[in-house]
Amino acid sequence: MPSTGLQELQSSCRRDPDSYRTEFLTQYGQFQALVASTELRPSMESKQLENLSSFMAHVSSAYPVEGRKVAEYHIRLLKEYGASMHHDLRRSLVKSTTIMYRKDAISIESMVPVLFQLLSVRDKELRKSISASIISSLQHANRKHRNEAVVKSLQKFMYKTIEGADVALVKRSVGLSIELFRRQIWCDEKTANVIGSAVFHPSPEVMIIAARFVLDSEQKPRGDGDENEDEGGSDDESDNDTGDGSSSKRAKEMWKTYNLTGKKNARKSARVQKAMKKMMTKKRKPSSGSANAMKANPFSAIMLINNPQEYTERLFSDLQTRKKNISFDAKLTMINLITRMISVHELLVLNLYPLLQRYLQPHQERVTVILAYLAQACHSLVPPDAVQPMVKTIADTFVTDRCSEETIAVGLNSIREICARVPLAIEDESVAESDVEGRAALLRDLVAYKSHRDKGVSMAARYANETALFYSIPVIA
Repeated sequence: MPSTGLQELQSSCRRDPDSYRTEFLTQYGQFQALVASTELRPSMESKQLENLSSFMAHVSSAYPVEGRKVAEYHIRLLKEYGASMHHDLRRSLVKSTTIMYRKDAISIESMVPVLFQLLSVRDKELRKSISASIISSLQHANRKHRNEAVVKSLQKFMYKTIEGADVALVKRSVGLSIELFRRQIWCDEKTANVIGSAVFHPSPEVMIIAARFVLDSEQKPRGDGDENEDEGGSDDESDNDTGDGSSSKRAKEMWKTYNLTGKKNARKSARVQKAMKKMMTKKRKPSSGSANAMKANPFSAIMLINNPQEYTERLFSDLQTRKKNISFDAKLTMINLITRMISVHELLVLNLYPLLQRYLQPHQERVTVILAYLAQACHSLVPPDAVQPMVKTIADTFVTDRCSEETIAVGLNSIREICARVPLAIEDESVAESDVEGRAALLRDLVAYKSHRDKGVSMAARYANETALFYSIPVIA
């Protein structure tokens, strides 16, 4: 039957199921024959089966007995032949399966595992459609009340998938689980811990995705295997997007349009400049990764990790084990996660500081980021003697006359940040405790830079002067 005829029959069957049951059974028999043919040659294109699949899905609520059998046919085809099926037919069957779930012809426990299996198929449009279908279906299932038995069953399946060996499927499963957490569909402690456990996956790509989730669970996941796989993107894109790019672009376009106009006057120019200024200075909402946002949200993933001390120690051990097999950016991601866990939960991982000390050289790649992570790993419970070698190394390698002004300023600011968290880190172990003048030698040398000719260095040294006041040590005027 032509597609237009099926659409008319579809409307008639939904309006008066009993009167058109004979016509429906005719199409149902034809559907069964086409399914049998497709099972013999799944890669064959079948527009007729696509049309009948859509028809059966839309009228499944009118004929519930046959509708459930049709749903079983769809599940079997997708489960056994989904990977080798013609792409148009596969997309049509996935769409029809989702429709039948909404019409209660199929349970979500039967549908989701089959759709999850198809996430490994190399069809970007299909993967996007499946991800959207799973998310909307789970959202629909929890709309009235949360069925804990169903949720536990589906979570168990998804977490088993995350622990699998298929890296492509694991990446997409982790990305989908992150999206479910971000949309507060599955935002419980168990979900956060299972996604967090993916940082120990052998694949560096999976590790980076999971680590970024734990660091900032409210941001949309990047690098989940779809956006970057087919477009050649990188997982190491800058995280410093301020969100003001669109405003800046609109302001430039506004000024360009004004300059292209023929007639100009002072009043019009002032009005345009005022609008541009207002657009450019619009306050941006603080990112969810900021310290204040993290403190305000106790339900972020990093706060839900079970046994954070054991988790962080295992992560540090994993970093030492695989550090030769991963990129430097991946190492920095792991170090960022370790130091953030130490900061948030006030943990003690003393072996981390000697590891970071190796990177404290002015010529080291992204040394400013490493210094920021070092400061992040400091808190009031860290023993001062664990941090004192760091401060001395920074002072010896960054704050010397042979270094550039930028390097000196970075070193002074880093020491200030560390001492703000561990005040006794500035002490000198080589002198007696009662020798205040001896213990102040290093601090005096740092504060002496406040008269430096470079403004950045002098300002950093003045901040160091505040640290000197904490010790009640007289400094150079």
